[in-house]
Amino acid sequence: MVLLAILIGGLAFLGLRAGLKSFLNQKEIPKDLLGVVLPSPRDLPDFLLTDHLGKTFDKARFRGKWSFLFFGYTHCPDICPVTMGLMADVFKKLEKHPQVLKSIQGVFVSVDAKRDQPESLKNFVVYFYKDFIGVTGDDDNIKSLTDSLGVAYRLSAPETDGSYLISHSSGIYLVDPDGRFHALFQPQFHNADKIVSYFLEMMKSYGEQTQKDGRT
Repeated sequence: MVLLAILIGGLAFLGLRAGLKSFLNQKEIPKDLLGVVLPSPRDLPDFLLTDHLGKTFDKARFRGKWSFLFFGYTHCPDICPVTMGLMADVFKKLEKHPQVLKSIQGVFVSVDAKRDQPESLKNFVVYFYKDFIGVTGDDDNIKSLTDSLGVAYRLSAPETDGSYLISHSSGIYLVDPDGRFHALFQPQFHNADKIVSYFLEMMKSYGEQTQKDGRT
């Protein structure tokens, strides 16, 4: 089990690096980098998913809020619980900034629609934080979103009992209030205090740029 977890984590990290390098055209990712802000935020394609309450979740749901996205599945034995716990810590720390908290949302995107139905998604996300949103959908719509962000995932061969694991990227993806891919927090430097500090700086820069552009 330990070796399997290491293998899954390794595949996920390699997938994350590949996706990020594709976007930024970098030869190497600095090892001391906590997060990467894209030089130019990237628009996302149209997609149609469903949240854990049965409501439509599409690109419009990103508008007006900063969205922290994590991709995984509820049967995940290690990466998902750890990262969702980290996201919850970030949101709890931001409770000290009520206005900031109103402007953010945490979204867990399941890449395992076959098993992750609305009820199981709801139980999973609210366990970590009461306001988190769980979403999933058909393969084409999930792929549309994951491809645009550089998220990698792959299903393993099923076991004899029909169970299976999914290797996947473990980064936290940040979408800005304009619905654009804005930044990525890398897994090897996941730290709630650092993410909060980094995010508040990004919010400030975004606000200054918005005023400069004459937008509200």
